[in-house]
Amino acid sequence: MVSFSFRGSSFACSGVAIAAALLLAGCQTGPPVVVNSTLVATDAFSARSPKNVAVLPVEDGTADGAAQRHLVFLRQEVMRQMVDRLFAPLSPNVVDAGLRGVAGGSAKESLLTPATLQRMSGHSNEDAVFALRVDRWDESNLVTAHKVWFQFQAVLVGVDQVQLWSGTIQGEVKAGGAGAAPRDRDGMARSCGTLAVQEMMSRLPKRTQ
Repeated sequence: MVSFSFRGSSFACSGVAIAAALLLAGCQTGPPVVVNSTLVATDAFSARSPKNVAVLPVEDGTADGAAQRHLVFLRQEVMRQMVDRLFAPLSPNVVDAGLRGVAGGSAKESLLTPATLQRMSGHSNEDAVFALRVDRWDESNLVTAHKVWFQFQAVLVGVDQVQLWSGTIQGEVKAGGAGAAPRDRDGMARSCGTLAVQEMMSRLPKRTQ
């Protein structure tokens, strides 16, 4: 009986150790941010160093309108983080007022097409125009893994349509970054939006003048 009891305790301890190891492995998630980017500035960016920027309303280019409810927030995040890059984003009220009466393109024409950008430039005494299109916004893993897959296209052009910075960024971000995620779904989505914009804006060079 003594021998049997000893073996049972050994098996129980082994089981606890295995369960703890599995739990630890389950808690070891991947990095909070994984992105690929082609965003790059042109030589004209350094030569001009634009200050006053009109940030256009963000375009939802997803097939199912998945980013629609986040467009205003994403625009605000771009403007907030643009200040950290030493730019002076114009008030959205000023930008939107300047765009009233501007003819829109066809339903299939993206905000980022040269013709559309040309029509939407120069209405607010800006030095440059910033346009962002969301091509992908996938929240299917938001509740379970606190993660969003995204893909953005962005461009910064002078009012004379000289391209200053452009490209694509895509990847996966975790709500809360390396820390704890917000508890509610909207909070998690906004956190992911902040991180996605942060990754994008970190590739926009700071103004030097």
